[in-house]
Amino acid sequence: MSVTSPRSSGTGEGPSAASQLRVVLDFDGTLVDPNVAIILVEEFAPNGRELAHEIDILLHEGKIGLREAWRRQVALLSADRMGEMIKFARHRVPLRKGAKEFLELVRRHSVPVTVVSGGLEFYIREVLDREHLDLPIQSDRLTVLPSGELSVIHPFEHPTCRLCGICKAAIVDDHSSGRRSVFIADGSTDRYGAESADIVFARRRLLEYCRRVGITVYPFEDFEPVTAQFAHWLEAGEALPPRRTMGLADSPCPISRTLSGHPDP
Repeated sequence: MSVTSPRSSGTGEGPSAASQLRVVLDFDGTLVDPNVAIILVEEFAPNGRELAHEIDILLHEGKIGLREAWRRQVALLSADRMGEMIKFARHRVPLRKGAKEFLELVRRHSVPVTVVSGGLEFYIREVLDREHLDLPIQSDRLTVLPSGELSVIHPFEHPTCRLCGICKAAIVDDHSSGRRSVFIADGSTDRYGAESADIVFARRRLLEYCRRVGITVYPFEDFEPVTAQFAHWLEAGEALPPRRTMGLADSPCPISRTLSGHPDP
């Protein structure tokens, strides 16, 4: 069920919604339809379909973390086929329906958007370049070792926690701009970002998680309801939702626990 908010008085008093928001946008399964990491393994690894499914199940059942999932997936891929993987991402990974319209709306109102992903920068960049979307990216990266093997590096990791490759909770919780964070995502690995966000739009596993633990959430499938809600805020004068208590006291994520007022595990 969608969350609704009261409309503002329309007097123009106070800061505009556009000046108060920033968007943290997940990539795999959110901005684009597929989970690109999975389909790369399916397409380019021997027995890829079966192996990609096994890794995905282990990850989302919490039996392995995202770092281990990437280690296993990258071990199945060959550096010699990087050119093919780049072309595959450019030509075979579609945006989610309504994504460009949403991004155009927030661009018109100068709402900053950052793509924040546990995926890999090389394929994210290919898709954004194809769509002429000039957006900052914070993600894991693929590198080729001197041995010729592929490896994943984590430039946006937490200084001590190793639950995730990229610390979405820290990125979402960064309020240095003075803006509220709007987190838009889909997966169970996005849970700590959702725990740390001011406003959450979710689908699939993340939606199920938010409802289970009581995080207020705007559900979506394609981007049309996301765009509609932003239009209410940015153009129709609807008030932003009241600030919520963020973080979960029993979360494995240290940032989430700190936000809840219970930093110790």
